[in-house]
Formats: sequence, structure tokens, C-alpha cells
Amino acid sequence: MENTKQRFERPGQPEPPVDYFLVVAHFEEWYVSREMAQGIEASLNQTPAPQWVMFVDLTGARVRVRTRLIEYIYQCTAEQRALARAFYRARKAERKAETDWDEDE
Repeated sequence: MENTKQRFERPGQPEPPVDYFLVVAHFEEWYVSREMAQGIEASLNQTPAPQWVMFVDLTGARVRVRTRLIEYIYQCTAEQRALARAFYRARKAERKAETDWDEDE
């Protein structure tokens, strides 16, 4: 049985996208392309909003979800993820460098 790493490194497999959008609903989330996210946003901005939104996620799955269940759509680029990792590393280093005030007592 091949492990996950081998499965993703098979030749001919499509490269996962570097930039994507995350569509989050009540109990589920989907990764979609920029174009698909723009289509979803356009549907949500309609007045009145449709009861259902249909889209295809990055795995090719067709999704149909009630618009009222969509909580947010989140952009996620490689640059944003790198900046977030740097931010959290800096915060961790800052906490580590702080004086432990409980030791002075």
C-alpha cells in the first residue's frame, strides 16, 4: 500500500494550486479557485440572494450548498501563508524572550 507522500509524488499528477480560496459553511469547508470564489461572491451579492449556490471545488467535486450556511470566503495565497508563519514565529520568539514575572516572587 503506497503512503500519502508517494501518492502525491506520482508523475503526471496535477500540481496542487499555490493560491486558492476557502469557502466555509456551517459544518464543511471547500477549497476553490479565484474564479469560482468570484462566482460564489456574485451569487451571494444578488438581491435577493439565491437559496442555493453551486460550484466545483479544487478536487473536481460538484458542491451545492444553501447560501445561508456560507459563513465566509477566505483568500489564501502563498505569500499570505508565508507572512502568517513569519508573524507567528515572531510572536513565539517574543513570548520566549519575555521575563517570567512569577520567578521574581
